[in-house]
Amino acid sequence: MNPFDASKILVDDRGVFADGAKLIRGSFLYRDIDFESPFQGRLVYDGWWFRQLVQVSGVRAWMRISWLKIHRKIEFVLPAEIDPLLRKCCIDIHFGTGLSIRRFQVTVGGIVSYDEIC
Repeated sequence: MNPFDASKILVDDRGVFADGAKLIRGSFLYRDIDFESPFQGRLVYDGWWFRQLVQVSGVRAWMRISWLKIHRKIEFVLPAEIDPLLRKCCIDIHFGTGLSIRRFQVTVGGIVSYDEIC
């Protein structure tokens, strides 16, 4: 798979779809999202400088060096204070041309909690 290929599975609707989350800041390979439900905290995805990093409330939850491969599916566990049924978290990223994020989706406890279509 070429990370510079445009994604072919996106719908035409654009926007942020989330009841308990708010986008604080979004830019090229960066998302800062404030969650009120299903957990309370701030999730930050940072893909700059050949490194992908996910932080939850300032604590590193996942990190990979991405010299050769940009990870499109990121799975990690939320901090121990979160309800055990909601701790499994997944981020799915669909890239467009030039590595621009076309879709950024966060699933918490098997339920889509944040879905941004650019």
